[in-house]
Amino acid sequence: MKPRFKSIKKKMNKETKRTYNTENKLNKGQGKRIPKKILMPFLSLLILVTIFGNLPINAFADEYSDARAARMNEVVQSNTIPDWPQGPQIGAEGAILMEARTGAVLYAKNIDERLYPASTTKIMTGLLAYENCKLDEKVEFSYDAVHDVARGDSNIGMDAGEIIPMNKALEGMMILSANEVANGIAEHVGKGDREKFVQMMNDKAAEIGCTNTHFTNPNGLHDEQHYTTCRDLALIAKYYFGYDYLASLSREPSCEFTATATQPDSFILNTKNMLVKGKKYEYEYLVGSKTGFTSEARQTLVSAAKKDGLELICVIMKEESPYQFEDTVALFNYGFENFKKVNISDHMEESNMLSTGFFSVGQDVFGSNKSILTIDPTAVVILPKNADFSEVQYDLSANSNTAGGVARVLYLYHSNPVGVAALNMTAENASLFDEFKKKVEMKTPHTHSVSEEKERQEELSLTSVGVLENTDGEAASEGESEESSEEEGKKPVTNRNKNGIFINVKNALIGLGTIVALSVLVIITKSVISQYQFSRKRKNTMKRHRKRKGRSDDYID
Repeated sequence: MKPRFKSIKKKMNKETKRTYNTENKLNKGQGKRIPKKILMPFLSLLILVTIFGNLPINAFADEYSDARAARMNEVVQSNTIPDWPQGPQIGAEGAILMEARTGAVLYAKNIDERLYPASTTKIMTGLLAYENCKLDEKVEFSYDAVHDVARGDSNIGMDAGEIIPMNKALEGMMILSANEVANGIAEHVGKGDREKFVQMMNDKAAEIGCTNTHFTNPNGLHDEQHYTTCRDLALIAKYYFGYDYLASLSREPSCEFTATATQPDSFILNTKNMLVKGKKYEYEYLVGSKTGFTSEARQTLVSAAKKDGLELICVIMKEESPYQFEDTVALFNYGFENFKKVNISDHMEESNMLSTGFFSVGQDVFGSNKSILTIDPTAVVILPKNADFSEVQYDLSANSNTAGGVARVLYLYHSNPVGVAALNMTAENASLFDEFKKKVEMKTPHTHSVSEEKERQEELSLTSVGVLENTDGEAASEGESEESSEEEGKKPVTNRNKNGIFINVKNALIGLGTIVALSVLVIITKSVISQYQFSRKRKNTMKRHRKRKGRSDDYID
């Protein structure tokens, strides 16, 4: 059976092409001449369709153009932050620029509005395939995988029964945005069950920290229940681009397939992504990028770039072509030109958090004045280039995740989160704290958290923090604060004053309190014993004095 969409021009090796051209030459002039009475009406109809057929297209073009013009004047939420660099006005419905390592949001426009992701959905599909499969595993295309893609949807003409390795399937999906390949990958990872794979997509989104995302298919074809937000899509992209292999795929300008025993065609196809090398909007610092389009979603684009130690992720949703590329370049330039990375440990004196004395161990108890807690030396904050670290505020909250330290410090610039750092016990006190913590954990039921999933993927070397505020006004921390607020009493208390801190390190305080109490008890006990011994000595001395005095009186009489 011949494929439904396979293009002869796209999928033709040299030998087949020569045969095709030869047959065309032999067949030329062998057909009957078309009579004028049939040809003329046909040409007239063709002219009318050409003239009047453009009217609806132009009408739609005007409609989309007007909608984009209106969006150009919408409020950019990040531009309302005091002393924050003013970002560009763009025509996208939603847009975000996030620093990947810290999770700090540098630019925000409707980042929590639900929109359709189109083919940028394939970022999640590729992420799950890479994490659950080997690159040499064989992907076989079922009839449903091929024929569930409508005529005209993006595809590379795979036939039912054809087999390609996973690495070529990922290339076809991420470079060429092939929808039938996304279906094939989903069925392979889901053990033949595409619905199972979709559930894996939603589970992964929840683990990452997405709170406004729901997938119904692996390729992004339109469905009203298939949606996400700029913030959530940036979180997914952060994990995807954290893998060098996946990032490299999504910046390739073309993809080549060679005929095999299980896939009989050789062909080369080019990406539609204009940010990659050799294209119109080529971006020098691009790490990777994925395009998307449906009539309902309009143009979507998810990209990552790296320069001067900054790792930026940009998401553009509901834009018109080619502005999705122009918006992305403008936002990347805005980020690199206006922000800097600052190492927290280089500014501990300005922070004064650990110099308050609260976290110091006194000589009267332990014989040392050293701090019992230290800041992760690799932690950074992202600040405007003209900002000083002394302007940074901080919040301190308990961290139940051992791998992430005993406490978590959230750094803010004018209430906007710009970084996070783990507080760790110093070496001489770590064993004591760990022993106490084990006892506490034996009494406390374990619950899975988003932060544990993030620490599990240490190879990404990317740590998330809260970013801006959700549309309902409650602070969001990329899944962490939203999850903690579901259980009463777990939400950290915030203190915006940098000259004082609210201590919520429950375990640490209980442990220190216990140690201090034991030390005081020892001192009191020693004091009581000393007093008792002193009293006995005094009684014995007085008794001897009385005896001597008695003998003296007897002698005088």
